Amino acid sequence: MKKKHLFNSVTIFLSIISSFSVDRYIEHKNERVQLETLEINLLHELEQNYYSLISLRSKIKSMISVSDSVTGNWEVINSKQIKSFHKDNLYDINERIEFILSMSEEYDSKNLYFNSLINSGLILKIKREKLRNEIESVGSLLNSNYFSGNNLISNDILNWFKTKSEIEKSLDNDFIFDKYKDFELMRMLTLRRRNEIYKLTGVNGYIKFIETLIVEVKQEGIF
Repeated sequence: MKKKHLFNSVTIFLSIISSFSVDRYIEHKNERVQLETLEINLLHELEQNYYSLISLRSKIKSMISVSDSVTGNWEVINSKQIKSFHKDNLYDINERIEFILSMSEEYDSKNLYFNSLINSGLILKIKREKLRNEIESVGSLLNSNYFSGNNLISNDILNWFKTKSEIEKSLDNDFIFDKYKDFELMRMLTLRRRNEIYKLTGVNGYIKFIETLIVEVKQEGIF
């Protein structure tokens, strides 16, 4: 009777241990699948942001080229020529001179999975400290709107057109530009160009940074 009782006790104990082991195995497997899925999504999002930066760089370069064409020929330039420069460089059919002169390209970031990684605390699963810091750095960039537009100067340029339009009581901004273009407007366009140059430098730096990070993730993984 005692032997039977002992046998039953041992059987129950082994069953409990086995159950715990199975639960731990399932939990570990589920976590592994979760991390593998997140790694795939993060890599895809890294690549999306990389190509978004490539596109932004191209647009900024084209915009700077248009800006140089305008300010470099300030004495003789007219609204029709500016529209032509704009169309040839940016392949944009925008016909509003005030928007052409005030526009500023922005970075369209993708940060869904970066935010998920950081907010869930799963970033602590990344054992390599250098990689963890690099991913946090990219996450900060994506959430900071670092490569935003030149909103202050853009608004100043639009206000310049508004002020002159009120003087003329005319909504024809081509006419406004051709008649009133002055040093104030050229100064604002020059400031806008300078800020876009700064932005371009930052974009180039992050393109190289993310490119290197993508190679590292593909070769060594994240988790």
